[in-house]
Amino acid sequence: MQLPLFVYGTLRDPDLLTGVLGRPLRGEAMHAARAPGFRAVPYPGRIYPALVRAPGAAAEGLLLTDLTPFERDLLDAFEGEEYRRTTIAAVLADEPELHEADAYIPAMSVADTGEDWLLADWQRLHKPRVLGAEAAGAAEIRLKLIAVRPY
Repeated sequence: MQLPLFVYGTLRDPDLLTGVLGRPLRGEAMHAARAPGFRAVPYPGRIYPALVRAPGAAAEGLLLTDLTPFERDLLDAFEGEEYRRTTIAAVLADEPELHEADAYIPAMSVADTGEDWLLADWQRLHKPRVLGAEAAGAAEIRLKLIAVRPY
């Protein structure tokens, strides 16, 4: 069984997620959630976040439940060498029960700076400038994956 994917950064933006996947996810496939014991902080030198351990905190995000195996491969390639997919615990916004979920954790050590990374800041400061390039990069990755692994 494939675990849901917890996203806490730019993939929470519906336009970016659609651009990366090449399709919109249905509303019922995206659930407000949080990851207890983690925070989203700025990834040093980048405009996107890193998920770091932070006892007592809870990173806000979404659980994505309708991803195909091909889309998982696509997201792995899109996230690149800077992240590794790892299983964490997540809680849906409307229930207290913990769920296992995959999440992209930074491959290098990132310090908890005490500063939160905020999606609204990224949307205001960076989204208009990078959205097209991110979608184009993901489309290129999709074509390479299709060549070696059909849908």
